[in-house]
Amino acid sequence: MKTLLALLDYKSKFGSKHFDIPYRSGMDKNKLSKYFLELGIQIEYKFLNEIDLKHGSFKDKDIIYTSSEDIGYQYKSYIEDLIYALELSGANVVPSYRHLKMNNNKVFMEMTRDYLGITTNVNSTVFGSLKDLKMKLSDITFPVVFKASAGASGTGVALVKNEQELIKKVKKISRRNLKSDLRDYIRSLRHKGYIRESLYRQKFILQELIPNLVNDWKVYFFGEKLYIFKRPILNGRGIKASGGGYDNYFYGLEAEAPDGLFDYAWTLFKKMDIPHTSMDIAYDGEEFYLIEFQSLYFGTAGIPYSKGYFTKINNKWTFVEEKLEIEKAYADSIASFLIKDKGQTIETNLKRIS
Repeated sequence: MKTLLALLDYKSKFGSKHFDIPYRSGMDKNKLSKYFLELGIQIEYKFLNEIDLKHGSFKDKDIIYTSSEDIGYQYKSYIEDLIYALELSGANVVPSYRHLKMNNNKVFMEMTRDYLGITTNVNSTVFGSLKDLKMKLSDITFPVVFKASAGASGTGVALVKNEQELIKKVKKISRRNLKSDLRDYIRSLRHKGYIRESLYRQKFILQELIPNLVNDWKVYFFGEKLYIFKRPILNGRGIKASGGGYDNYFYGLEAEAPDGLFDYAWTLFKKMDIPHTSMDIAYDGEEFYLIEFQSLYFGTAGIPYSKGYFTKINNKWTFVEEKLEIEKAYADSIASFLIKDKGQTIETNLKRIS
């Protein structure tokens, strides 16, 4: 029987789950083990801190893992170090390290879709400091969407109308260390020609405004299962569709997905070569826009709120009325991905798992 190593954080948490019990405890590990076992895969759970690269070989070992949204992302930084080291050692970490680094890191997300050649139809530019921004201020067209690199449910996102508002936003998200700033100032007095560090060094994104949008769609892929919900832009939310409350969204057949959206999202998903993803997609009546995407540790509310999912049957997107637990959808997507035969479904490949 195939074995799969699953890495837990120090709180014994794996992954994210809406309606988890206890609160913020992640997926149910007993259910996860059960669903993987049904697919012919034995799960072995270990804490992240139990991995010893000095005395263990992880080459070609299949490994799934959790991310973290701890305050300041300090523990997430540790997870990144470990997963990257495992990948360098030859382990098959799923998804690959770059997707972990992209989690809650919108700047790297932008860079990732650029080097993957993913066409989003919306222009974005990343910056690392206020001084970087000032070098390109003359190139910016207002209004423009400002995004802090980290944040979920629309936090750190705002429409800015002019240079003054933009500079104020950059300064607001940047954390100052007065003692370090003073030391740097003293260096400039002592050393002729020394260029001081920028006082505002927090990375961010500027994204082209798509005018007159009234909603977007959240699309999940778990293998060949597509979940979708429509998110209206509610009064008081400005330009943000996210964070409007799950009871205010429309799921599955009620999402009123425009023709072509599923194929657009599917093309992007296949290009990413990952087991699962969450995408924010907008449509202006003519073009689709990929606003953001994540492929690890994203919100999963669309699964318990949906009556079912869409999948391709005879080359046609068909709604399957079947409520699945997140653990089942997740296990299916991982098993399908590990098979490496993306042209067939899990059901037609179960006999190949050994």
